[in-house]
Amino acid sequence: MKRRSSLPMMSLLTMTLLACSRSPEPKASSPALTRNTSDTNAPPAMHMHAHDRPALIPDVLRIPNLNALPDLRGPKIQERALSAQAITANPNLVALRLLIITAGSGDPNLDASKSMLDQAGAAYDVFDATATPLTESTLKSANGSGRYEGIILTNNSLVFQNSSGGYQSAFTPDQWATLWQYEQIYQVRQLSMYTFPSAYPEDYGLRYINGSASASADIIPVVGQTVTSDLRSGAIIKVRNAYNYPASALSSSQWSAAGLTSVQPVLSDSNGRVFAATSTTTSGRERLALTMAHNQYFLHSQLLGYALLNWVTRGVYLGDDRRYNQVDIDDWFLSGDRYDAATKTVIPNAFRMSASDALATRDEQTSIQNTFSVARAFRFAIEFNGGGADESATASCDPNVKGPDPLTSVTRCLGSAFDWISHTRDHLYMDFQNYDNSYTQINDNQTIAGRLGLVRSTQSLTTGNMSGLGYYNVAGDGPDTNYGLSASNVNFLNAAEDANVAFVASNHSVSGQWDAACQTCGVVHPLKSSILLVPRWPTNMFYYATTPQEVTVSYNAVYAPGGTRPYWDHALTYAEILDKESDIALSHVLSGAAFPHYMHTANLYQYAPGRSVASDWVTTLLSKYSSYSTLPLNTLRWDDLGQFVSQRTSFIKGNVQAMMNRADSTVTITSASGGGVYATGLQGDNPVTYGNQTISFWDFSPNQTLTVSLK
Repeated sequence: MKRRSSLPMMSLLTMTLLACSRSPEPKASSPALTRNTSDTNAPPAMHMHAHDRPALIPDVLRIPNLNALPDLRGPKIQERALSAQAITANPNLVALRLLIITAGSGDPNLDASKSMLDQAGAAYDVFDATATPLTESTLKSANGSGRYEGIILTNNSLVFQNSSGGYQSAFTPDQWATLWQYEQIYQVRQLSMYTFPSAYPEDYGLRYINGSASASADIIPVVGQTVTSDLRSGAIIKVRNAYNYPASALSSSQWSAAGLTSVQPVLSDSNGRVFAATSTTTSGRERLALTMAHNQYFLHSQLLGYALLNWVTRGVYLGDDRRYNQVDIDDWFLSGDRYDAATKTVIPNAFRMSASDALATRDEQTSIQNTFSVARAFRFAIEFNGGGADESATASCDPNVKGPDPLTSVTRCLGSAFDWISHTRDHLYMDFQNYDNSYTQINDNQTIAGRLGLVRSTQSLTTGNMSGLGYYNVAGDGPDTNYGLSASNVNFLNAAEDANVAFVASNHSVSGQWDAACQTCGVVHPLKSSILLVPRWPTNMFYYATTPQEVTVSYNAVYAPGGTRPYWDHALTYAEILDKESDIALSHVLSGAAFPHYMHTANLYQYAPGRSVASDWVTTLLSKYSSYSTLPLNTLRWDDLGQFVSQRTSFIKGNVQAMMNRADSTVTITSASGGGVYATGLQGDNPVTYGNQTISFWDFSPNQTLTVSLK
């Protein structure tokens, strides 16, 4: 019914590594390209809109400098038995929460550790060892239960630079002993993110190979170990611009003297030098030490996060760590601009996809599913504008079909091939539309889709240029200004709500349209709480580029030397552009966020049999991902995607606590605020398997408590 009214390694030595520049997040914007308006033979614009702007690389995002980790020498600190005066322990009770211990907020390994947990929604606290003494009450509650199921050290000795310029550990020997006592009694694992391989303050069974430290290494999973079972056998993980310490592992004959019962290398290089290893002390404490620096943007940090979290928690934690590959294609049925590589101009309304392009997109999708075992569930999500369809066209699966509109004919054939999402009827900008126009654009498009037989996500909406959300140009086209979500068009929001829209696509490159405090959350619209914004990532496959040549020339016209926004030191080839763009997309995929990347129908043009710019982009991304990981990439229908993002947002922002009882193999979960709760390693009503993990979900009422079994 229509409405009546209208989210360290701190600098430690003078040896400084060069900052690493990477191609960062694309940003929706408009390059200074010439628009050719002299083509009088171009078809007239059917729809009152200008197309979405291409994505631009913003200012360089530089990786912080990471310096060498000093070897704090001194006698090995001995583990101690629990003192008679210690708080009574209840080792069977341990909270599903992690503790990150850092030696100062400037430690980049802190951000990497937090990001690893944030992407899974895992509960954690941060303890700054330079600011607060560690005591038993830090680790244990008054009733003797353990506060933390896992300990993460940002570096093995918690080294920091003191006020006199020297380096020291932030923990005293007594504090180290307190931590280790806790780990021993409560059977809590310890992860050291950045480790100098020596015997101080405790022995991880690794020894530094003199003169081998560097800022670059190629590491591979060690055959036979299970920590990184999600990584493909033989995968070469490139550690770049991160100080690392190749090490040798103590032999079994040396373990006893070092107070160890095992040392198992986890990562090594082709020469057998060790970069990560698990070890167990004679008291039974389990540790995992990595000998390279980390940053949340480093490829090796992102690739290892899944394994590290599962190891330190023994695979039982609040939250879930899954990966997604969502690809949206905008503007189906519409005519659009095309780039003229010869003149470096954009020709208005010079392209509309053909019937054969549409059928080939289905075949490319099938080929991607069959080629990549990690992408069996892959489907394009098609944002359609029904105003560009001709409903008089009869259904056909023939690419050479004749009739009033061959594209509409074959679209009827493809009604169940893709996930269809409304893009409004005519792609009108929603920034200044009144209620009636907004409702008509949304409702009519769904009606047309029903008559065409499109199996679609009915609760989801992508507006033209993701408009209506306070990011616009008062003149309609041209550079936009971000006025914030509070400047959204309320008429549009009301119409969307009345048309049963619950999930609206927003722009991840626009501040406020994604949650800077939560890397996997959606944004509840501040003016309309019934609508959740799901951010989308733009790509640099420009909306008007149909061929590799058009991609290459238009891309270099912006980013190459002499371009409107020069970024690279040379003009890139098509293969180089795909490589750079897939690096960006891979970082997004490894972040755990389920947000879509988006392209446009011009990118589906079949420039060669079975080849399009869009499928080249997807194939390059999946080839790169598959070379590293065996974990499947989920692709959700937009309605399911919106529901998942909504539930996960309420979970992460809610007050959820869980206590594990090892005595009876149960976990008691309490949600003060109610809403979605995700947990890994527990048995729920409808558990799913991801990798080798069981993930469960519950919808809690406020203050609800539930006791469930361990897997």
